[in-house]
Amino acid sequence: MALLDKWIALDIGAYSARFYDFSTQKQVVLKTIIAEKGSEVLGVSNQALAYLYKDLDTVQIQYPISHGRILHSIEPLIHEGLDQLHAYDSLLRPSVLVIIPSETTQRQREQWQQTCLNCGVRKVELISNLEVLQEENPCFLVHSGHSYTEIHICTYDKTIVSKTIFYAGIQIDEQIQKIVYMETGCFITKMDAAHLKEMASHAFKYKKNSLLMCYGFDERQNLHQVQIESSLLWPAFEMVSSQISLWVKHCFDSLPASLQEYFLVHGIEMSGGLADCYGTSQYIAQSISCPVLCTKRGQYDMIEALKGVKSA
Repeated sequence: MALLDKWIALDIGAYSARFYDFSTQKQVVLKTIIAEKGSEVLGVSNQALAYLYKDLDTVQIQYPISHGRILHSIEPLIHEGLDQLHAYDSLLRPSVLVIIPSETTQRQREQWQQTCLNCGVRKVELISNLEVLQEENPCFLVHSGHSYTEIHICTYDKTIVSKTIFYAGIQIDEQIQKIVYMETGCFITKMDAAHLKEMASHAFKYKKNSLLMCYGFDERQNLHQVQIESSLLWPAFEMVSSQISLWVKHCFDSLPASLQEYFLVHGIEMSGGLADCYGTSQYIAQSISCPVLCTKRGQYDMIEALKGVKSA
């Protein structure tokens, strides 16, 4: 790597997009949401949130990433993140290191490459979740983000189990939307459901039954304040957490006894946004009687793991 190269790490998930400048160590976090009116981009991230409740007939709200795939142009989002890091201010164009799902196809890799090049970057390198998280010693990795969960079991240089399942944070959000409608008769947005999930998770962690609030639309598109007790949302957490833990147990049960004993002692490592959410790690620990190791900020695990990789 040339000494003058300016490298930015991109971790663009279905809910949040994180940008990290290796040289300045500055970080930017954006919501993965874009508001458009026809071909015009009205705003990204927090600017787009303002359109969730107005101009519903003319403004399109895009959630451009799902299951690690680009469903809609994310170029405005990348531009915004790089602009906030002042990545374009120097004479040298920035290069980007992009974290992608481990099972990304060649066609999808080319799409990520071209999307980033369209944003005026000098060079694009792709690195998978597994490449970021894998360790020299045997490791049992559960990376659970917003729209998918990866399960990897590695022994030294060999990956003996690798599985992607589509149970993660967004599935909890979808169940929350259904529960809120059944309880209140109001439709809430994906962003409001994600916000309720965070607040309910906090309540569950401290064994409280909190009254949660957001906004929702009735069947006539009138906006109302919605109130719901956190305990009513627990089935959404339980359904997704139990499914993930069943897959993790299935992978664990497929291991030879010697490896099972190793992980019973050393534990399973859980990363990603859902590691911050009450329920999943607790279900996994209970189903296998095995410690589950989470950082205090699981949603930042990927960026944290990359720090120092391309520092000047």
